[in-house]
Amino acid sequence: MPNGLSRSFSPYLLAHAQDPVDWLPWGEEAISRARALDRPILLSVGYAACHWCHVMHSESFLDPKIAAKINRIAVPVKVDREELPDVDQAYQAVCMAVTRQGGWPLTAFLTPELRPFYIGTYFPPRARFGRPGLSDVLEAVDAAWRERRAEVEEIAADWSRIGSAVPSPADPPPDALQAAYDALVARFDHEHGGFGAAPKFPTPPHLSVLVRAYLRDGAQPALEMLQRTLRAMADGGIRDQLGGGFHRYSVDAAWRVPHFEKMLYDNALLVPLYLAAWQATGDSAMAMVARSTLDYLLRELRDPAGGFYSAQDADSPAGEGAYFTWTAEEMEAVLGKDAPLGIARFGVGQPGSSIEGRSVLRLAASPEELAPIFGWTPGEVEERLAAAGAKLLRARGQRPRPRTDDKVLTGWNGLAITALSRAALALGEPRYLAAARAAADFLLGSMRPQGELLRRWYRGTAGIAGYLEDYAYLAEGLYWLYAASFEERYLTAAGELLLETKERFWDPATGMMHLSPASAPAPLGRQADPYDGALPAAQSVAVRTALLLSGIVPRLGAEALAEATFATQGEIMRRAPLAAASLAEAADLARRGATELTLVGQDDDGRLALWQQEIGRQSLGDLLLTRIDGPRPEPLWQGKAALDGLPTIYACVGARCAPPVRDLGTALAWLRQNR
Repeated sequence: MPNGLSRSFSPYLLAHAQDPVDWLPWGEEAISRARALDRPILLSVGYAACHWCHVMHSESFLDPKIAAKINRIAVPVKVDREELPDVDQAYQAVCMAVTRQGGWPLTAFLTPELRPFYIGTYFPPRARFGRPGLSDVLEAVDAAWRERRAEVEEIAADWSRIGSAVPSPADPPPDALQAAYDALVARFDHEHGGFGAAPKFPTPPHLSVLVRAYLRDGAQPALEMLQRTLRAMADGGIRDQLGGGFHRYSVDAAWRVPHFEKMLYDNALLVPLYLAAWQATGDSAMAMVARSTLDYLLRELRDPAGGFYSAQDADSPAGEGAYFTWTAEEMEAVLGKDAPLGIARFGVGQPGSSIEGRSVLRLAASPEELAPIFGWTPGEVEERLAAAGAKLLRARGQRPRPRTDDKVLTGWNGLAITALSRAALALGEPRYLAAARAAADFLLGSMRPQGELLRRWYRGTAGIAGYLEDYAYLAEGLYWLYAASFEERYLTAAGELLLETKERFWDPATGMMHLSPASAPAPLGRQADPYDGALPAAQSVAVRTALLLSGIVPRLGAEALAEATFATQGEIMRRAPLAAASLAEAADLARRGATELTLVGQDDDGRLALWQQEIGRQSLGDLLLTRIDGPRPEPLWQGKAALDGLPTIYACVGARCAPPVRDLGTALAWLRQNR
């Protein structure tokens, strides 16, 4: 018998639609039922690719006895955190403050007024792992609700104030980027790359600080840390060595054994970092990783309508990671006489990269190391390995596949558009540009039907008012698509989204941006989250993009917006520089200014297109690349004309500008001297 989730548009919620638990989606129906029955709400928050969510589902929510107990004492409500990030954020803040840990599944008991009074993450059905069992928790909550109601209400009132405080204004550090960089140096793992100990996450906002530190100051240690980390990740089990793309994180310090889900946002955010490493060093392996990651997105996460799906699961019918792992016997069955080469290359059977007797593939030996062992040249080894990898990928494709979370989220697609556009610009790859354009056109059409940006699209149906990250990430992506295509409609759309971002989310009284629009549910008040996590804080991205486009969209008041943001979060930038790494990047942009290249003139002989391609290969940091036919009224383009009617380049860094020239090499040399 379907429950109240059967009409949802979330794959995660639909996966629970046949549970014996009488789930309802978040909304007024659940609240009204809790009030009418005078029962607490059991709130369960997760997402489709979450392994421990699946575990709790199979252990508890499919158990008839536990389900009956839930239905008897509570009103159960399911939330997909990717659909309603502000609901998740509100209760995650409480969970972190109360238990000193957070994550998913998030399990909370609320009053009918949505105030939490008992909270945690994963609960086994019965006590184990040092955790109380869900069955016991249910009984304890029921007893407290019936017998100690005043105490419950007092706890709920106290906990509901968590996360509602607004930071006091404080001056940011004189050089916020340097503070973040110094914190990274202190945490760097010189043996394995990355920061800290296991588990290891990619943390793109931190790696982006290394890119900026190198481009700003020529800091070789920053470049070395970046290269060490990106190479270790590319060679390790956290990267899918056959199909491309990166898994969520590594459970060990050496990047060998991953948690196997693949998220659109991780892969989209890592591509520009690998491109930056290639631009800075010329290391073709870095460009190859960027290509293989984007090829994975295009092959496995792309919807026919043009958007990109959200994630692929860690679990398959054969168990967690079974789809991606191998035994030596399986290699032999597929590769035949080349099996020893594949086994050596991918470290099959070697210590440290096994899970339940199966090996996670990693690059355990290079072609140069393998060549003398097998009596071939490195080139011959590479050819045989390429053929072996193709055979293994085809064979793997016959296995039962992990589930795909095939909802399309606007913000995460904005990140994908940035990755595809930057790769198209840097690598001169037309199919990446075509994919970026298709995704942008889909979002600006299907996800903006009445002018208001929507968040979620699922199998033909769009819904949910856009959140801050949807506006911020898409605006940034549209700028990069303009830079790669010079189609001005994308630049116009980016400016419009930034203006709407300020109107919908900016609170001048606090100097912060809310995560959600005023129309969204706000159980504990509208949330603001200035901290980076797996993704850069949306507020920081919005401020950075606004600063970049300030000379094109002066109505934004980007400088005042940025100053207020930095003042409000100055204490965070001082106290926790790594939590505000993206904001430190925005502060560095405000302090130093963008690298501006304006190409002026007609492109009758293709010269402007050639300049655009060459600029794309350069390491230029905060690049504002535009093209116009002649002077325009916007501040950035005033007075910029083609000299003698011929294509002309205007180069500026912040307020410093070079004389207009007709030679790109001259303009780039000036930029290198004045950046």
